[in-house]
Amino acid sequence: MNLFINKLLSNIPVTPLPMLSKSSYSYSTALQGPDKDTFQKTKAPSEICFTGRRGNGSTKKGDVLKELDNITCPYSGIKMIPSKNMDRIEARLAKCANIHERMNVLEVYRPCMQNLEKEVFQVLKGYEINNPNGSINECLQVLKPECLTELRLDQFKVLDDVDKISNKLDSKTAYKIRKATTDARTKIIEDKQDQIFKRKDLLANIHDITKDHPRQDVVAEMWATADNLPKSTNDFNAFVVKYANRTPQEIAARLLRPSVASIEHIRPANPNSSKIEAGANDLSNFMLASRDWNSGRGNTPLPQFIKEHPNVPKYTQRYINDIIKAIHKGLLEDCDWYPYVIKERLYNESDGMIDLNLENYKKTKEEAFKHVPDDILETYNELAEKNSVIREMNLSHA
Repeated sequence: MNLFINKLLSNIPVTPLPMLSKSSYSYSTALQGPDKDTFQKTKAPSEICFTGRRGNGSTKKGDVLKELDNITCPYSGIKMIPSKNMDRIEARLAKCANIHERMNVLEVYRPCMQNLEKEVFQVLKGYEINNPNGSINECLQVLKPECLTELRLDQFKVLDDVDKISNKLDSKTAYKIRKATTDARTKIIEDKQDQIFKRKDLLANIHDITKDHPRQDVVAEMWATADNLPKSTNDFNAFVVKYANRTPQEIAARLLRPSVASIEHIRPANPNSSKIEAGANDLSNFMLASRDWNSGRGNTPLPQFIKEHPNVPKYTQRYINDIIKAIHKGLLEDCDWYPYVIKERLYNESDGMIDLNLENYKKTKEEAFKHVPDDILETYNELAEKNSVIREMNLSHA
């Protein structure tokens, strides 16, 4: 891809793009509206579910967090864009006449972009140098034919890998899997050029075929492999194919929307298991997270999420450091208790994997809890008691 882009945009002094693994930005989303359905992958294939996103004002009590600027995403480590700013940014992008003007607007927010979006931005920047009066979509349209070819090859490779794994199952089941992957290949070839094959169709077929199969270890491996089908939210080629025919304003805004701050439930509001208590819809269970990573985590328990993304504890410390700075500036009024409660909440939910350092916080616990609501104080005490047990266990295993 790098060589292709450099050749295509010849005579443009663009630094070669770094090769990014799909896993490095696997939690970007298309940011569909709140009434759109999303496909959530649970721990076991037998627990596949189609569900609507959380909404209905359940995060209203977290609005005070959404007013903050310059806050680090605890999952990705980027500085998030406050949702209050996004409308203004989009209004500025709408007034731009060409790619040069739009890139000037986007440049300010380049550090806030996720990895895939930075990659797209870099390519657009290269195109802008020789085509300052051109448009963003024109650049993607130039790239699209080759990207479509590479996208289909990548999709076929994933399907080939699924077929190989199916050989570990009995012949009858393997045949059904092969039929499902063959149907998928047909759809990929016949799809319109701006359509991306939806992996959830194949995942649902695999689930129906294998839900009662005794070799669930193989099923899980096959499921994880099929889930690697490229999407416009985590793959450069898929992004180009999907957005090449969109308006310049839409493409430009798309580079920033995944980084907009949103309210995250530390303990999921809709846990995967009925045995797990749902997380509360209040500030003691809220933190900010960029939209794509918020959606990407879904209902995944925090310990499992950290194992998949080992930098989360480090980024969470940066998050709380930014929150502390905001409180010191007089923001988050009447929420001085927040860092102390979130420290206990995160320690509890992560089984001790996240232990925030609050040494930079100027407010003592006594000062911070001076005007704390009774329900928050009760939550804090419950968490502190539970965490004392976790800390003892961790010490015994040290």
